[in-house]
Amino acid sequence: MIHVKCYGHIGTSVGAGEVTLEGMEIDSADLVDRVRGMSAATDPGFNRYNTLVMIEDGDAFVPAGVRRIVRDGDSVALIPFSHGG
Repeated sequence: MIHVKCYGHIGTSVGAGEVTLEGMEIDSADLVDRVRGMSAATDPGFNRYNTLVMIEDGDAFVPAGVRRIVRDGDSVALIPFSHGG
């Protein structure tokens, strides 16, 4: 399983502060798209261009520019640019 923490309006959009994706290997941009698909909203307000992804090692990046593979057992944080203070 991949554990995904959803901060700010990402969590509000998907209805949970944390979601899990069944064991897999997935590109970080596709992961954002998959979590985005969990929202009932037509436009949940986040995508691969305006979301920071942080994988266990602490590197934060925008998946549209830096793509990494996320694997089964990884923990990921999705942080919107407009996350507040």
